[in-house]
Amino acid sequence: MTTARLAISMLAALGVIAASGVGLAATGANDDALPQVQRGTISLEHALPLNTTIRAPAGNPLWAIPLSALANTRERPLFTPSRRPPAPPAVVVAPRVEPPKPVVAPPVAEHPKLVLIGTVIGENESVGVFLDQTSNRLVRLRTGEGHGGWILRSVQARQATLAKDQQTETLSLPNAHGGPQ
Repeated sequence: MTTARLAISMLAALGVIAASGVGLAATGANDDALPQVQRGTISLEHALPLNTTIRAPAGNPLWAIPLSALANTRERPLFTPSRRPPAPPAVVVAPRVEPPKPVVAPPVAEHPKLVLIGTVIGENESVGVFLDQTSNRLVRLRTGEGHGGWILRSVQARQATLAKDQQTETLSLPNAHGGPQ
């Protein structure tokens, strides 16, 4: 057996002994100076008989060593120039991008679907007579009443003013030639 193989088998045997929990301690004059953990003794109850051969588990002899015993390997990695563990990965947070706002078309100017066909002006109240273009029905509105969202605000001799939200429309009676006055 070569020297290298002998060294590997001795290391494997020591690893098995260490993994089995058998503690070896040096005895000497300054045992009191050692901490209690290092001054262990070998109990005969746990010792192996002399004719017993120690076998490494099948496969890799390092499998017998628990990973918790290899903490120094994680703390000082061999193949890192600084022998320090790698820095944790940096967490990059992408800047929050606001979703594009929907394009809102400006409100289309809405016109009443009414045609003024007459006005009645009294001392206390005024009435506008209209033709609804969607249904071809006659509609009579007093000042303050509404139709289709439009409210009659005022009535003059030949015109009526209607309002809806912030929009105001003035309807006039057609002149003798058929057009608005």
